[in-house]
Amino acid sequence: MKSLTLHAMDNQLADQIKRRANEMHISMNELAKRLLAEALGIKVPAKPPHRDDFACFCGTWSESDAGEFEERVADMQSVNAEEWQ
Repeated sequence: MKSLTLHAMDNQLADQIKRRANEMHISMNELAKRLLAEALGIKVPAKPPHRDDFACFCGTWSESDAGEFEERVADMQSVNAEEWQ
C-alpha cells in the first residue's frame, strides 16, 4: 500500500473533510480515499464493518434468544438496598 501526505491544506478544506467524515462515522483518511477514487472514476468495493470480522467465531442471537436472556437477567438490574447496608 502506498501513502500520500497532503501539505498546506487550507483550514476550510480540512474542516469540511473532518465534518463530512464525522457525519459518515468514518476516518478522514477513509473519506479522502473515497473522494479521490470517486473523482478518478474508480469503483472501490465496500468493506464490511469490523464487527463482522469475528462473527463466525462469536455467533449471533435470535430475537427469541435475546429476549430469553433479558428475562433471565432482569433481576440483576435492581439493587436490594438491604444487602448494601
